Amino acid sequence: MSKINKLVNSTSFIQLIKYVLIGILGLVVDFGVYMILTHFNSNVEIANVISSTCGIINNFFWNSYTNFKVHDHMLLRFILYFLVGQITTVFTTASLFIFATKMGLPHLVVKIVATFVATLIQFIINKIITFRKSTK
Repeated sequence: MSKINKLVNSTSFIQLIKYVLIGILGLVVDFGVYMILTHFNSNVEIANVISSTCGIINNFFWNSYTNFKVHDHMLLRFILYFLVGQITTVFTTASLFIFATKMGLPHLVVKIVATFVATLIQFIINKIITFRKSTK
């Protein structure tokens, strides 16, 4: 039980929980924009790139100021975060192309599953690279 308490109270676990909550907010932005664009018959891959970019920008600022609380080198951190986000955008867009456009699976289901996998990848990369504390 002591190990569980130690884990639950660890900084990394708390950051993961905050990251997930901020991610939910980002998902609202991402999926909201995506649903609007696809409602008006936008191409699902293009809609995904636009909506994911909106979610990435939203989440960067929330994570910077409320989760990881690092405010130095903001432009560099934004560029890193944005690039990590765009790598996962490529993953979700490729998933949509393969599974929705080519195989005919429901695009919303594909986006949900691909976004979940991408979020886990993003957390690990962003914690290690983008939001590491500067050593001065």
